[in-house]
Amino acid sequence: MKPMRATEAEQPEIFDAIRRELPAIHSASHKMGKQLRGLSDIGQKKAIAELMTYWVMAVYPEDLQLQLSLAEAIRDQAEIDLTEASRVKAQQH
Repeated sequence: MKPMRATEAEQPEIFDAIRRELPAIHSASHKMGKQLRGLSDIGQKKAIAELMTYWVMAVYPEDLQLQLSLAEAIRDQAEIDLTEASRVKAQQH
C-alpha cells in the first residue's frame, strides 16, 4: 500500500519543522553514517534497519499496524529523498 504524501499546503507545520531543522538533520545523519564505517554493506543495511525498528517500536509500542504504517512512511520518504537527489545531480551535469 502506497502511503499518501502530504503537500506543503496540507501540512505546513511539517514542512516548516523540516526546513527549520534541516542543518541539524544533516549533521545527525552524517554522524550516524560515520558510526557505520567498518561494517560491510550488508552490516550497514542491517544496522540502519535495526535503528529504524527500535525507533518505530518506541513511538508506537503497542500497535503493530501503526508501526508498519510508520515504517512504510519512512521507506516512502527515502524514495522521495533518492528521487530528489537524482534530480539535483542531473541538473548539475
